[in-house]
Amino acid sequence: MGIKENDLEGLILDLLDKSTAVRKKIVKICSESQGSNMAVRTNAGHFSEQKTGLFDRKKISSLEATVEQLKSQLKQTYDKMQEYKNYSVKLQSECSKLETENGGLENEISALKKEIKEVKLESERRLKDYERENENLKEVEKSLSSSLEKVNNNFRILKEHFFNPVTLLDRYKSLSISVRTGLSDVICDKNEILFIASCSTPDHLKAIWTYTKKLAGNNNDTAAVEVLKDIFDYFFDVFNESLGEPIYVRDDVETGWLFDDDEYDRYIGSATSGKITQVILRGYKSLNTGAVICRSLVRV
Repeated sequence: MGIKENDLEGLILDLLDKSTAVRKKIVKICSESQGSNMAVRTNAGHFSEQKTGLFDRKKISSLEATVEQLKSQLKQTYDKMQEYKNYSVKLQSECSKLETENGGLENEISALKKEIKEVKLESERRLKDYERENENLKEVEKSLSSSLEKVNNNFRILKEHFFNPVTLLDRYKSLSISVRTGLSDVICDKNEILFIASCSTPDHLKAIWTYTKKLAGNNNDTAAVEVLKDIFDYFFDVFNESLGEPIYVRDDVETGWLFDDDEYDRYIGSATSGKITQVILRGYKSLNTGAVICRSLVRV
């Protein structure tokens, strides 16, 4: 619809002016024609009258055709104007609808802006809460790290203290039933604590040493003898450390020393005299009196 309403109205007014002008001309011509016909009858005769009337009718016919053309143009212009008005009404309706939708969108945008603002404020609040919580967690982590370090240190100390008894207990349990039966009244192998408690008395300590010497004298289970020797060494140290002051000391004997039958016991198959070639089982004596509790077993 390229024609504007103002242009259409101007065109219609122009056509109306032209139509009015044409009508006035027709009326004038008709008036003049009547006067002219009367003059012709009086002065010029019948032939001139016919000629003049024919000319006037052609001019009138031409003017009437112009009027009809103007009417047709006027009708087309009116139809276009009506079409434009209908289109204008439709556009106004669409504009009204769009304005309504725009109002709704503006309300939604306003609501969204409000919601975004609230979300932003809530996010900032939560961020602050998270930052405070993070600081608290850092403090907790620091405290836990310190506690964990203490626990690890304690665990390391416990491990150092219990590594030997745990290992020795496992080795003891690997011995044959017959070997363990010989010490069932002395060593308790139910758990590590009871195992350590087995060395709590001097009698138990001596019983283990004596049984180990007996087993070594049979010369048929050297692996079991080595296990029992390690157990006795551990029990000896624990027993001494459990007292206010140690009461026992291990025998001071080394390979290459001359064998003394009054101080040491000879291992089976050894020479009756000579130098000590191997300390099979180191004895011990009283630290205060020097009295020998168990004599060392040596190979000569």
